[in-house]
Formats: sequence, structure tokens, C-alpha cells
Amino acid sequence: MDEPAIGTRGDAAAPLRLSGTVQRLQRTVELLNPGGRHGGRVEFAVYRFDLDRRRLALYVPLAPAGPATPPLAEGDRVELLAQRYRDNARGDAQRAEGGAVVALRNLEDGAAYACHSAFRWLAMDIAPVGYTPRMLRAALWWTLGLSLLACAAIPGFGFAIGASTPWQRTLADVAALVGLIDAAIWLPVAVLRLRWRLGRPTARQRYTEQAYAAFGFGSPLNPAPGLIEL
Repeated sequence: MDEPAIGTRGDAAAPLRLSGTVQRLQRTVELLNPGGRHGGRVEFAVYRFDLDRRRLALYVPLAPAGPATPPLAEGDRVELLAQRYRDNARGDAQRAEGGAVVALRNLEDGAAYACHSAFRWLAMDIAPVGYTPRMLRAALWWTLGLSLLACAAIPGFGFAIGASTPWQRTLADVAALVGLIDAAIWLPVAVLRLRWRLGRPTARQRYTEQAYAAFGFGSPLNPAPGLIEL
């Protein structure tokens, strides 16, 4: 049996496909889950607005991850896909809102946005993957670069504290530790990526594919030119 098109199911977890004019737009800067399982201070510009008698929120990572210009202005005509918060979502703002934007096309300038970063923290029954393949590729290069820098620093440290220091062994131990940490982080990611490319996506990967297809954004593995991933 074929799955229903996204935005057409009647259950509470089904996404909302809406279009109309942005009204009562408000922008705030919020910190999501400080010190949580992903660590660090993650700030978002949150655009809250009314559309089709619903209050929605668009989460945009602050620079350098976010777009150079604001994605919304009062009176903009948009079409979007939003996902409802869980019934047990914490926070007065979340309980008051209809949901968080998953994908959006601004009909005023044609800009297209696919939201991912905020869904690492927001409480949803189903949501897009938190990282796109392009985001993961950038994170992988950062991880490899930092790992190489950590290993390269050991010989210099050994020379600084004395020529008799067995820095070669220390280097080997550090390299092994860094390799284990990197493997623990990236092997699960590699398995998920492989499943996706072999046509066996997880529920969140499938949801992401459907959201992209619903707005003509290509696919997460091969996004349309000009798509802005948030």
C-alpha cells in the first residue's frame, strides 16, 4: 500500500501544508538546549508569524550558519510545510504555536528554505533529519582537520618539554584515541548514509525526502540549486 502524500494524513502527527500572507511577524533570538546532548550554545533567530489562522515559528541559525538576509518580512506571500509540536512539548511558546516550519518558499523573491538544525532539539512526533548530507560533509572535514591538528601538536609538545620524552609513543596513543572517538561519532552516521543511498531510509530520512519532494526541492542527497538549508 502506497504511503499518503505528505500533508494529507488526518492524524495529529501529520504535517501542515499552508499558504498565505505573513502577518504579525515577530523576530526573537533564542538559545536552544544550552549544555544539552549536543553541547555548546546554539542560538537561533526565531520568526513567529500568523498564517491561515495558525501561529507558526521559523527557526534560523544565526550567522555564520544562517542566511545573509532575513527570510521573511511582514506581508510576504509564502507557501510552507510545518510540523506540529508534540502534545507534551515544554514551553509556553511551543504550546501556543501551531508548529515549526519544515520547508518554505517565499513567493516574493522565490527563495527556498529547508529547515534542519532546529529539529535536533524541538519535540516533534516526526521531523526532518537534523543534518543534511551537505552539513555532515562540512562537519566531517572539520572533524578530520581538528584530529590532524591534535596529532600534529604532540611532537612539538614533546620537543618543548625535553628530547628524552618518548613523544612517538604518545603520538601513537593520541592518534589511536582520536581515531576511536572519530569512529564512535562517524560510523553510525556512515551507516545511516549508506542505508539512505541504498534505498532503505529511516522514518526521518523518508519524511525529509517527502518534504523536499512536496516543494520541488530535489532530494536531500541532491538538493535543487539555490536551496538554502537552515
